[in-house]
Amino acid sequence: MNLGPISFGEPSGLLWLGLLVPLILFYLIKPKPKVKEIPSLMFFMKASGRSRLLSFFRMFVHDFLFLVQLLLILLLALTASQPSININHDITARNTVIVLDSSASMQTMEGSETRFEKAVDAAKSALTTRNTVIVARNRPGIGVQEASSGDAAAYLNLAEPFDTETAIGDAIILAGEILRGKEGRVVVVSDFLATSGVEPEIAKAVLTSRGLVVNFINVAETGKNNVGFVDLVVEDDVTTAYIKNYNEQEVTVTLTVSDTSKQLTIPAKGVEPYVFKTLPNVAELTLTPEDHLVVDNIIRTSAPDYKPVKVLLITNTPSAFLQNALKASPIVELTIGIPPIIPKGDFDIIIIHNVNQNEVLPGTYDDLLKDVQNDQKTVIVTAQEESLSIDYRGLIPFGLTGTATNGLTRVENPTRFTKNIEFGKLPTYFTTVLQPGVISVAAVGNDTGVITVATVPGGGKLVYYGILEKGSDFKFSPYYPIFWHELIKYATNQKDIRGMNDKTGNTLLLDHETDVVTPNGKITTNRILFDKAGLYRMPERTIAVNLLSEEESDVNPRDKLGDQIEDVEFSPVKEKRKFEWEWALLLISLFLLFGELLYIKLRGDV
Repeated sequence: MNLGPISFGEPSGLLWLGLLVPLILFYLIKPKPKVKEIPSLMFFMKASGRSRLLSFFRMFVHDFLFLVQLLLILLLALTASQPSININHDITARNTVIVLDSSASMQTMEGSETRFEKAVDAAKSALTTRNTVIVARNRPGIGVQEASSGDAAAYLNLAEPFDTETAIGDAIILAGEILRGKEGRVVVVSDFLATSGVEPEIAKAVLTSRGLVVNFINVAETGKNNVGFVDLVVEDDVTTAYIKNYNEQEVTVTLTVSDTSKQLTIPAKGVEPYVFKTLPNVAELTLTPEDHLVVDNIIRTSAPDYKPVKVLLITNTPSAFLQNALKASPIVELTIGIPPIIPKGDFDIIIIHNVNQNEVLPGTYDDLLKDVQNDQKTVIVTAQEESLSIDYRGLIPFGLTGTATNGLTRVENPTRFTKNIEFGKLPTYFTTVLQPGVISVAAVGNDTGVITVATVPGGGKLVYYGILEKGSDFKFSPYYPIFWHELIKYATNQKDIRGMNDKTGNTLLLDHETDVVTPNGKITTNRILFDKAGLYRMPERTIAVNLLSEEESDVNPRDKLGDQIEDVEFSPVKEKRKFEWEWALLLISLFLLFGELLYIKLRGDV
């Protein structure tokens, strides 16, 4: 039943108003004081001129208990009838969550401003009394939460874009989690070039299904020109950079590497590789002329300052496989010595391979062991069929006890020279009894080390390579030269180039807290988030971090999402809400009942 804006869920509850009848009768028939005529009083009563009807109503008005009980019955009757009223409720007034796209593509120039600067202005215009700002990049994060408009604006004034990809849909989902169980509005300011995570339209549909209002503001315009680096492969000897032309026409750009410049002509939508010798330390590559996105016009590489490694291979039967593997390493200067003649020289590494023991002069192995102990040299002994009968004079710091067959090699202690290496099966191998201080890098069975490393007190290294060349297929593997190259670098303590170049958006975990100089300043941490392109300098290495995202550099919108800034109005979004009075009326009734009892007590009736 409706009475104007008021509706009653249970109109039958109004029947409780019938209790007013016995209440009024009770007050009419209650005992009255006996009236005696007194001349003076009669004079005043006649002079008053008041009617009996007025006295009748005055009796009820002046009786406080009657008014309380009358009101109590009215409230109980209304409570039983479940009254309610429909009101217009603004569902966006209380909470506003700003999703601010802070990815690399937001650095694209739009006239005299970047997209990010336009986005900050749009975000400020959407602020209300309670605001949360979510920073959208490859991983969304909360900038400020439930802040005033002043505090949120102060945060936005200091915000900067990052050099990462975009997971704008994930940031929208996070906004929905923040508003879970609440009312509010989500304002997404972006160019909507989503390169990872949930699609923005899907994320918006999820939030609107929960009753939240989601506004998309698009700060991107079409017709942008861009040519940028999209990939980089840095290896020990050569580096390959890939440049993509996103324009609809062929372009010619100038690529500068250190002091060398080269012009490249790239077809429309084409990718052009550029290969050059890996430069030591830090090198910078730039593209000119500049276009609408600058962050992908510059990349940096980081590589060790390799020093040539002098390697002496002592052998009576040179192996083509081993020689070619050593010569393939760009850092190796190889010298071959055929016993009994051993070349003199300041060698960093000495490899003993396929020697004729009868040709080795007495004291040769003793002299090599002294070089390891005193001059921090490295001696690598490779197993050969006669190894059981050869006295290596401590160059193998453990005993060879016999032979075995058909063993499957496994890596026991991963190192830089065994990473991603598969050694395969060994038709024949020597069993060993390892001594304390000897590290088994690769083994067969439970306790037989086939590749071991031991560091002597003087700082030198003794390496045992127990894979017999005859019968083993490892020498045919593409991993074979890689193994020897990495082993040479390990033995001479040279840095590994594989950990010196990375992409923005990745995270590096360190073993302990380290001082790191980042593009944003110096920090002390054990977890580095590469959110800015540039150099990250640590005591033991420098890491070059670049954007390198083909999708993020494609700055022209593929699908037009949202409204332009000038077309957006943050008007209130109202919906009909039923406001029920039942519990409020019940609480008021209980309060009146308590007041009535207190009044009776104070008056002395009980």
